[in-house]
Amino acid sequence: MRVIIRADGNQEIGMGHIMRCLSIADALQAKGAEAVFVTADRESLALLRGRGYEPFVLECSYREMESELGRFGRYFRQHPAELILVDSYCITRRYMETVGSWARTAWMDDLGEPVYPTDVLIDYNIYGKELPYKTAYRQAGLRLPERSLLGCEYAPLRAQFAEGRHSRIRESVSDVLITTGGGDAANVAGELCRRLAAEIGQGRHRDVRYHVVCGPFSRQREMLKQFAGENPAFRIHENVTDMRGLMEECDIAVSAAGSTMYELCSMRLPTVCFTFAENQLRMAACFDALTEIRYAGNVMEEREAVMGRLLEQIFRLEQDGALRERIRRQMEGLTDGRGAGRLARALLAEAGQGQSRGSEG
Repeated sequence: MRVIIRADGNQEIGMGHIMRCLSIADALQAKGAEAVFVTADRESLALLRGRGYEPFVLECSYREMESELGRFGRYFRQHPAELILVDSYCITRRYMETVGSWARTAWMDDLGEPVYPTDVLIDYNIYGKELPYKTAYRQAGLRLPERSLLGCEYAPLRAQFAEGRHSRIRESVSDVLITTGGGDAANVAGELCRRLAAEIGQGRHRDVRYHVVCGPFSRQREMLKQFAGENPAFRIHENVTDMRGLMEECDIAVSAAGSTMYELCSMRLPTVCFTFAENQLRMAACFDALTEIRYAGNVMEEREAVMGRLLEQIFRLEQDGALRERIRRQMEGLTDGRGAGRLARALLAEAGQGQSRGSEG
């Protein structure tokens, strides 16, 4: 059985779409299916190849998805599949109707509206079950997909997170993880490190190490490496393949409000989060409302205030063991790390409902 995954990753949108789809692809292949990526451009090529996937590149703009339908259709006629999984904010109704005429489809959503025709709807977010999909589909004149896979139990984490945390949870904080996304165009990591170093100079954060994940599109890589060379409390991690192992080394975390938040939950790693994109706002606000994971704000709109809140919450988490334990218990109830396997089973069940429908375009 063959599944095509249509997703993109680049400096503008980061690698979140690609990373979560890679988790699903790995789970599909573990179940004997073939997963194939189709991308708009070559920016995610190295990452996909590094994970063992050779994508078909459409050589087009990720923003103008209808313009790719002709070439995508020709590719599909030569390499048909039983199901196409689409993960993009740039799709249109016509796009989904067209690819839906070729094969059964699945659509990965985060927003709740607008909605599109599909056989499988996926929204694995903490707020997924609360979004009014039934109303949105009715108002759009579309049928609500029978397979609507909603909520954290479907969070497509990498296989390494399926077993949760193994290492002992320390009573005091000695290591802090800082992860700011694939590109970090706002240089949150660099600015936060600079301010933490200043506080260290004032006597705060004694005997604490800060582990900074440098994403594949980071433009601050050399600056961060130079900074760490001058400040021994900071360590830079590039091309991280064992994120679970790095999280096990740490006691608390700072994270952008993306899929990494669910990995942190599976590892029971108390966190403070921030946003830099509109599609992250609902997740961050929901974590803030339902747990004691504080949302520091949108760094693109209130940079100075966000930096101040991040510093305040880092210090609070470092000092308050009871707070860390409460957050661990709250995180434990959100995801068990096995969502990718659940999604793979559901997608293969849907794919088994029929053969390729034939290509248009």
